[in-house]
Amino acid sequence: MVEVVPFKGLLYNPKKTGPFSQVVAPPYDVISPAMQEELYKKNPYNIVRLILNKETAEDTKDSNRYTRSATLYQQWLKENALTQDSEPCFYIYQQEYDFEGNRNIRIGVFARVRIEDFSKGNICPHEFTLSKAKQDRSALLRTCKANFSPIFGLYSDPEKTSDQIFEQVAKSTPLAEIEDQGVVHRFWKSDDPVITETLSGLFKDKKIVIADGHHRYETALAYHNENSAHVLDSAHVMMFLTNLESESLTVYPIHRMIKTPEPFDLGDFLKKASQHFNICPLSLKEPRDVEIKQILEQEGSGSGTFCAYIGNGEAYLLKVKNPDNILPLLSSEESPELKALDVAQLHALAIKAILGIDTKNPDNQNYVTYNANRAETVQRIDTGEFDLAFFLNPTPVSEVRRLAESGVRLPQKATYFYPKLLSGLVINPFN
Repeated sequence: MVEVVPFKGLLYNPKKTGPFSQVVAPPYDVISPAMQEELYKKNPYNIVRLILNKETAEDTKDSNRYTRSATLYQQWLKENALTQDSEPCFYIYQQEYDFEGNRNIRIGVFARVRIEDFSKGNICPHEFTLSKAKQDRSALLRTCKANFSPIFGLYSDPEKTSDQIFEQVAKSTPLAEIEDQGVVHRFWKSDDPVITETLSGLFKDKKIVIADGHHRYETALAYHNENSAHVLDSAHVMMFLTNLESESLTVYPIHRMIKTPEPFDLGDFLKKASQHFNICPLSLKEPRDVEIKQILEQEGSGSGTFCAYIGNGEAYLLKVKNPDNILPLLSSEESPELKALDVAQLHALAIKAILGIDTKNPDNQNYVTYNANRAETVQRIDTGEFDLAFFLNPTPVSEVRRLAESGVRLPQKATYFYPKLLSGLVINPFN
């Protein structure tokens, strides 16, 4: 049983801060240093100062980016830059965007979801996490005692009862309408008791698959386990929930950029790769990222096919000879079912077996950088910043759901759900 409830959210006060468009930001983990600087300049109340405050050379254990976030948070509350709703609300969120020539609309709800251990089988992770990111989010949560950004969750509602409720609310004038990087974000709230009862009842028999925000969920769970006696609000975490039966749910692949532990030797790599892959050399034309996409799409998801890009148009198409070859390479906690997934095959056979990088080992995580932007990935290999990149097809949502509900986790950064959710539309405070 999943408990999904409305909450008294903290919202920006536009009379004090200016419009929502100036104070929201992308999730912390996609904010580059250059974007962070832009957001700082955009508005003194931009949420980036809470979710990703700047580090300084003078930072100490007692004075650092997290304590600065907490100080600002309390200051904004005192200034009424952030104001709390008087009644518990569900907050409806819609994103309208283009994808491969089609206009899509994704809609869902911000809500509080009761935290529980994954072992109960109601809230299902779909990928492993990185320890460094959990340490970072844990420090922010402990210091500020609030959810500034939502976890992204999926649930199954084939009848689309929830979507009909969301769309009914969305007929009214939104509290905010923001256009950002080609995506139009719209935001409403509802304290209607009928809607509250219907939605809370609807979710009771659902499972929630975490699409994005695994680090924040695990951090929230650990925080609650340690502080449940004196921080009652920690029993719930803020999530954005959307119907995975929606036609507009879009998933991108996340490509792997590699800086090898030892000097990269292409001849040695190809020799070792031939044990597990059929190899076809490619000479890519401009734009190279477009050709890579076309080649992989022709092969199709689930085919065990990857493009290893070396730079300056040189690439190799790698096709897995036998998926069973990954079985001896899986750890005891990894399911044999992973052999059917492209991303698992890539990590086991190419990154771990050939390049000697076990991405589950924290000491090896600095050798692999993840990027969903195909063109940017090509450019960063061409400049020599990395030795090579692996491009892959997206993991089907149906497989993500099937494996997650079976308790099977994918390798970290296996999926990129587009578009990303804005931070700063609503905050879940702990009292």
